[in-house]
Amino acid sequence: MFSKISLEQWRAFVCTVECGGFQQAGERLFKSQSAVSHAVNRMAQLLGQELFVIEGRKAVLTPLGQALLPQAKHLLGAAQKLEHLANQYQPGLFSEQALAVDVLFPLEVLQQALVAFAEDYPDQRIRLYEPALSGACELLEDGKVELAIASRLPAGYVQELLLNITLVCVAGAEHPLALAQGKLSLDDIRPHRQVVIRDSGIRHSQNSGWLGTSQRWTVSSLATAERFVEQGLGFAWLPEHCVNPGLRQGRLRRVKLQHQQTREVPMYIGYPEASRHSPQVQRLAQGLRQGCRQQCPAEP
Repeated sequence: MFSKISLEQWRAFVCTVECGGFQQAGERLFKSQSAVSHAVNRMAQLLGQELFVIEGRKAVLTPLGQALLPQAKHLLGAAQKLEHLANQYQPGLFSEQALAVDVLFPLEVLQQALVAFAEDYPDQRIRLYEPALSGACELLEDGKVELAIASRLPAGYVQELLLNITLVCVAGAEHPLALAQGKLSLDDIRPHRQVVIRDSGIRHSQNSGWLGTSQRWTVSSLATAERFVEQGLGFAWLPEHCVNPGLRQGRLRRVKLQHQQTREVPMYIGYPEASRHSPQVQRLAQGLRQGCRQQCPAEP
């Protein structure tokens, strides 16, 4: 039995939500406002319920529309990925697992899980995305990955807590904050440059951590942030598992703060409900759980 609703109709629905109206969606899709409106209205007729209500000049989702939106985005992302694979087809190319893992997640745990997966599925390819903040959430929501690990994942997906990442406020060994006597307040560190990692997401872009300083350098990778801090170019809250070697070797020092010297960031693993029955996704998830238990036995 074929679906009554086409991908073009789902695309019109999602685009109307993201753009805030039929006219704006038409401009993005290079279609007339009436064509987009007709596509969405036809969907409502087929479903027997409205997807939008018009408030002023803006189309606002109904409860049904809100419930369908996450899976509609996933459907479009999966279709786009399928077309890309078909266009680039080579024997064995469809044997691929895509996952998004937040840059804060321990690389050693990820590496062990991928090695264990490769032993069980040697012919499977891996496509790894390393996003920050909301990036993993959007990749999972858009159907571009089968599995994601991040501090926040979209509703409607199977998800569980893997571990908590401890972020430590650090500076280079010769930085004034590292050499300061006594405990510092946030006002004391405000005049100094803070190094932060850019949110790789687009729709739900957000800031994380204290951003009270105007002298801020925003970078795209954890390695760059750590390098800048080691060179004395600023301070940052970085994962404890990353900075421990630098702390032991004296390249980095903890900034002694009265408050927020460390922060805890939860890391969740998530995947679509349908992936409960995918042996490949479940094997990846199993390896990641085992790695987290070995690294942090006390974590849930």
